[in-house]
Amino acid sequence: MLRRAEASDLPAIARTIAERPMQLLDLGSDWLAETWGADGNHVMVWDRGGFAGFSILEAAYPQVWYLSNLASLRPGEGAALIDATLDLGFGEIAAHRIYLDTAADNLRARAAFRRAGFQEEGVMRQCWLRADGIWCDCIAMGMLQSEWRQRRG
Repeated sequence: MLRRAEASDLPAIARTIAERPMQLLDLGSDWLAETWGADGNHVMVWDRGGFAGFSILEAAYPQVWYLSNLASLRPGEGAALIDATLDLGFGEIAAHRIYLDTAADNLRARAAFRRAGFQEEGVMRQCWLRADGIWCDCIAMGMLQSEWRQRRG
């Protein structure tokens, strides 16, 4: 089940981000608290009888959300978490567009988002300075509400 994060969930989200510095955007605990508290943003917990992951949809433009972070702690549940996040974004929130970026060498994430229906839209050269001190290219990906509706049938 995907549910809204509570203040008590923020340490688990921050810990998950800190444990995956090569895959997740870590802008610090202040950023996480501000994102959680900002109107229009959706910091969500993947609850499977306890904390099993999270996703963050940030309001970017009117009817456009940025999927800044997503992580499942349970192997094999990433696709379900992506689908639940898309259902929230396109269903409940009525987004027109959801976009994200992922490291070009994060092939598992790219494949998972493509399977979910995201389109690769371009390469952002050296857009992220990772925890290892190396600048990496990112792949911009996006999905429109009409594409989500078509996939859902």
